[in-house]
Amino acid sequence: MPRVPTTRQVVPGAGVNIVLKADQPTGRTVSGYIQDVLTKGNHPRGIKVRLTDGRVGRVQSMNSNPGDGGGADMESFNATFDSPSRQPGGSSRPDRAGHAQPPPPTQFGLDAYIKPAKPNKGRRAGQAQGGTSTVEPQEEPESVCPVCADFRGDATAVAHHVAAHFGE
Repeated sequence: MPRVPTTRQVVPGAGVNIVLKADQPTGRTVSGYIQDVLTKGNHPRGIKVRLTDGRVGRVQSMNSNPGDGGGADMESFNATFDSPSRQPGGSSRPDRAGHAQPPPPTQFGLDAYIKPAKPNKGRRAGQAQGGTSTVEPQEEPESVCPVCADFRGDATAVAHHVAAHFGE
């Protein structure tokens, strides 16, 4: 298994090939420049980084000219990384090649990303996902002590009371 780059090599501004979380089963990599290093130390599966285009993944290898087919250099990276659009309040994002892109034309609310709950197949009615009951507990029928007929309570209490009659 090839070794992944170390924290000495993985620094902001470096060109890298990363594998995104969604692509971990296939091992497909994407290229870009590091904006932020998210892992504090070395990691056996690769150091987690955020690229300048916002994608997050684990570094698999170093790359001298990622994303643009070979025409990128540190000056274009610095121009993209230090541009006013990268500052808070900026309205455009650089694409893979470092060119500014306008913001998306449509804004979505957080509700657009919420998935509806799955139906409870095979679960008892009223049982929630975590195993706690969401329905009010039903009252058990009252039981009477078969030995003395004086004690009344639920089945568990009566069983305990009957055991006391026999000295258990």
